Amino acid sequence: MVPSFTIASFIISLVVAVVTPIVLLIIFKKKFNISIKVFFFGVLTFFVFAFILEQLCHAFFLEWNKSTRALLENPWLYMLYGGLMAGIFEETGRYIMMKYALKKHREWKDGLAFGLGHGGIEAILIVGINSVVMIVFAVMINNGSYDVFITGAAAEALAPIYEQLTGSASFIQLFAGIERLGSLTIHMGLSILVLYGIKKGKKTYLLYAILLHAVIDFPAALYQKGIINIFVVEAYLILLAIGFITWIVKSRALFSGDKM
Repeated sequence: MVPSFTIASFIISLVVAVVTPIVLLIIFKKKFNISIKVFFFGVLTFFVFAFILEQLCHAFFLEWNKSTRALLENPWLYMLYGGLMAGIFEETGRYIMMKYALKKHREWKDGLAFGLGHGGIEAILIVGINSVVMIVFAVMINNGSYDVFITGAAAEALAPIYEQLTGSASFIQLFAGIERLGSLTIHMGLSILVLYGIKKGKKTYLLYAILLHAVIDFPAALYQKGIINIFVVEAYLILLAIGFITWIVKSRALFSGDKM
């Protein structure tokens, strides 16, 4: 059986991942008059650079190429690879879209909107959809229909999900929602950083964003390899989110000539 608190945790994570970007979009639109166009370019950037191009890169190095697949079994090399690939694809994507597709959008609020779109769709796709799937499986397990419909090879393939639902600590499922709140803040902060570099004509800010993004993702990669536990990752993310909130607020002064 799947504990009720586990199901409730997935529901909470689902609400946080889906509702938070929508609520923030409404608030930022009213308070800062952010551009919906810029918001959706942030969404598009995630789809093109993270969801398609980065995943194709991972498919090649982690699946198709046997040499690199074996090499990246080393957790520390995997950490470097994962962090740098995320940084290169996502931050370069921000840079290209902001510099060439959004030439008339150079205000602080545009970085905010872009990051909200990028991080918001990531939250919805990664945590929102996953939570819906997990809730459905949890209900099936509890009402007995899982064993009826999920059999043979399908049951073997879904065994890790079954174990996660029935065996892991219920409160851990809440971390997905908390993590997305932190990631959403970080995406907004990084978008403002890249935009500031474009505004000032300094490409070094793109390098800063790539390296910073990589360092942010390093603990997650180590967690995937079993080197550190989830509590270390979440604590690290919370501290980073606090730092990025400070940066988002203070960075507004760097765009002091903007019309808000």
